[in-house]
Amino acid sequence: MIFLKRIFLNLNIIFSSLLIIFIFYKSEIFFEGTNRNHYLKYYLFSFSYLIFSVIIFKFSKIVNQIYSIVVFSIVLTLYLFEFFYEKKKYLFEKDLKIKIKKYEELTGKEWDQRTQYKVYTDLLKTNKDVVPYFYPIDLKIDNKLNIFSLSGVSNSLTVFCNENGYYSVNLSDRYGFNNPDIEWESDVIDYVFLGDSFTHGYCVNRPHDIPSVIREDYNQNVLNLGYGRSGTLIEYATLREYVPENIKKIVLMYYEQNDIENLETELNYEILLKYLEDENFSQSLKEKTRLIDRELKKHISSRASGEKYEFIRLSKTRKFISQVLKKKFYSKSQIIINKDNTFKELEKILYLIKKLSIEKKIDFYFVYLPSISRFFEDEPNDIKLLYFDEVKSIVDKLNIEFIDINKEVFEKEQNPLMLFPFELPAHYNIEGYKKVADAIYKLTSN
Repeated sequence: MIFLKRIFLNLNIIFSSLLIIFIFYKSEIFFEGTNRNHYLKYYLFSFSYLIFSVIIFKFSKIVNQIYSIVVFSIVLTLYLFEFFYEKKKYLFEKDLKIKIKKYEELTGKEWDQRTQYKVYTDLLKTNKDVVPYFYPIDLKIDNKLNIFSLSGVSNSLTVFCNENGYYSVNLSDRYGFNNPDIEWESDVIDYVFLGDSFTHGYCVNRPHDIPSVIREDYNQNVLNLGYGRSGTLIEYATLREYVPENIKKIVLMYYEQNDIENLETELNYEILLKYLEDENFSQSLKEKTRLIDRELKKHISSRASGEKYEFIRLSKTRKFISQVLKKKFYSKSQIIINKDNTFKELEKILYLIKKLSIEKKIDFYFVYLPSISRFFEDEPNDIKLLYFDEVKSIVDKLNIEFIDINKEVFEKEQNPLMLFPFELPAHYNIEGYKKVADAIYKLTSN
């Protein structure tokens, strides 16, 4: 029995040691130490696992047997769940099952059930300039130059998401945004849009995103500088880095579901804070596009490589557990963490954008996008109106024109859910993006 104990101990030591070495390689060599915070929890787990295994070895035979059975049972259960989830995922993703059924009934087509990674690798066979979407991130160039990217990979076919039965795929411009590149050559820019994924145009192909609708339907020169996962500080930084001189209107689109949380996260980045501390600060990102592309592709390569081993990494199980916990514990009272300071910083950012717009004689509009939670009867009121009063109060105080899309669009609909894919939580569908774009143009074109 001592022999078996030693085998078990040795296996645990070998496994945990290899795990530590792999984590070190990813954190310190592949990512050159720029992603340490992400890997910290993996270090803690692997070291704890190693130490606990050694400690358990000192206990009695029965304790070791119990420990062996518990560890084996947990691992087996997790992998069985991962396997079952993959085969029967519709039992866990009921919204997806509804979407697929409705899509196939309405179109007679099959829902694209590939992963984003599979779509990316399929396109890569015929086009080397293909990338999956990658969000703004803190980068370290050649282990010495810190940069915070504000967009994606430039001049690349970019694979986004599937909420409508197909994956949206758009060609990025010279700086990695969702525009026809020719827009940068315009003598005058009528609109510059700032915002997150709703501005970016998630899950629809160009020209169905909001800026493109205004560009195409109203013959306007429009730059879409929105990017997924952006909060107001990133949007302000984007304005400072990329907006040309010859513009008429700035439209900042604020999404109530997560923009204040995004801003709260962004306030932890030293580079982004410099935009608030120094009105002359710049990362000169236009001149560093090639460097940014190179580093983003490194991150993309790592993520793509990881997706090959989704089963080993228990990706679907971890995602399912995360969603269950988020749904169980999510409420307005629980996500308020130092919001007073965050709202103070939001006010400062909006003040600086307004100041810039006045100096350059640009019209500035603040567009408030409601969450789909507003239209579900069983949602609590504190979720339906998440920070609306606080945000509107700041905008009114600064005398910035406030456009309430709920009032201008959704309240006029007999069934507002029709503007979302299959009436389920997601970004807007093509009709939703179009109606929001029409309302924005109507209210800003006078």
